[in-house]
Amino acid sequence: MLRFLSRTLLGIGLITAAAFALQGQPAHAIGSTSKHSAHAAAKRGPQVPDVNTKHYFVEWRGRNAASYGHLYVMYGEVNDRGEIIRSRIAGLYPAGDHQDCENCSLANWTIGHVVFVPSGTTATDGDLEEKYVTARYRLMLDKPQYDKLTAYIAKFQADPPLWHAILRNCVSFGRDIANLMDMKVPPFPILTPEQFVTQLREMNGTPEVQSPLKDATTMQDPSTTAVAQHKPVRHSQLKRSAQTAAATVPASNH
Repeated sequence: MLRFLSRTLLGIGLITAAAFALQGQPAHAIGSTSKHSAHAAAKRGPQVPDVNTKHYFVEWRGRNAASYGHLYVMYGEVNDRGEIIRSRIAGLYPAGDHQDCENCSLANWTIGHVVFVPSGTTATDGDLEEKYVTARYRLMLDKPQYDKLTAYIAKFQADPPLWHAILRNCVSFGRDIANLMDMKVPPFPILTPEQFVTQLREMNGTPEVQSPLKDATTMQDPSTTAVAQHKPVRHSQLKRSAQTAAATVPASNH
């Protein structure tokens, strides 16, 4: 009996001592392991999402052109293998292009360095050619994020803003999309498309260059192919040479 009572009192004493020890710790020490882990995760920055859990994407692209280059976004949906099954393109450039003309938008592009001019917002010549891409940053999205993006772009394309070479151009459009997605954005307002996309990628936790997504090959519905659903227009402006530039790089300059 005495042995039983001594064991019981010893157990109660150990429990009481442990309770007092916890009370004596500073508040920041209790649960410090979990807080430390959270802090470490925050320092690592945003992690690359798994395409198997996020089936939508937006990709900022910079590409070559005859002078400044061009920035646009491709956005769409991927399958379980991370292959594009549908996509669209949006951007901002001076209006006036037609598929059957070479320099029909040159006037808007030139005047747009002084005053605001009408704009175009869909795909342009060269956007779907990988050889012209100079920089890319891709963000995987969930359905609510994608719906937010598509709603914004639909409204943007329904009532496009005027274009200006300095004040409202393709890079400022890319900046608006990044802000919409709550991303860190390069602070310097005047950057080339390649500079902006590269800095955007690095600032948001992806230091390595990303490879392009592959297109799904087992497609049956032509409306879901991984090309811009807006037919690309021929965006040929400010060519270095009317005879040579068209054969080398698209002449879109925004």
